[in-house]
Amino acid sequence: MLWPQTIHHLNEATDVVRRRRYGVIRMESGTFHSLTLRPWPKLISRLEIETLGRWKHSRGGDHVRLYYNFPISSPGFLTLAYVESTRQTTWKTLRRSMEVLDWVAEVRGANASVCELSNEKISARVMQRVGWEPHCEHLGSRHFIKRFYGEYPRHGWLPVPESPLGNFRRKLESLEQASTFAEAEHQIGLVDDKVGC
Repeated sequence: MLWPQTIHHLNEATDVVRRRRYGVIRMESGTFHSLTLRPWPKLISRLEIETLGRWKHSRGGDHVRLYYNFPISSPGFLTLAYVESTRQTTWKTLRRSMEVLDWVAEVRGANASVCELSNEKISARVMQRVGWEPHCEHLGSRHFIKRFYGEYPRHGWLPVPESPLGNFRRKLESLEQASTFAEAEHQIGLVDDKVGC
C-alpha cells in the first residue's frame, strides 16, 4: 500500500500487520494509542538524532513512538529502528511499547528483534531487564538482540494473535472436508462421472 494506515485497536490489526512491513507504535501515559503502518521504512541518521531527536525529547508529556521495520533482505528479523520519547516518559509507557513490539514480532512470526543503541544513557542492564542481550559486539556499536524462535512473551493486556500456522491448518482441514464431501457425493451418486451430463 502507498499510504499510512492507523489502527487504534490491536484486535483489528493482526491481518494488516502481517501484510505491512513498516510501522510506528504510539503509547501515551502507559496506554496504547495507535499503530500506524507505513509504506516505507524508517531511515535514521546521526544528524536527525542530534537535532530533531533532542528537540522532540525536550517536549513535555508521557509519550513514546517506536519505529520498526521488517527488512526485505531479512524477513525473519524485526528491526527496532528508532525510539522517540518525551522528557517525562515513564518506565511503564516505555515497557508497554516494547510489549506491543513483541506482539508485532509474534504476529509476523519474527525469529528475533534487533536494534542499535546510540543513546549512552541506556545501559545494557536496562536492555536485559526487557529481554535484550548484547549482539555483534565486534562491530564497535552497541547492538542488541531479543531472540524468540517461536516462543513469544505473553502480556495479559494484549490480544493473543492467531498463528499463521493455525490459519494454514484450518485451510488444510477445510480442504480435507471438501474432499471427504466430494467422495461422499460420488458414492451416493450425486455426481455423474461422465462429462456433459
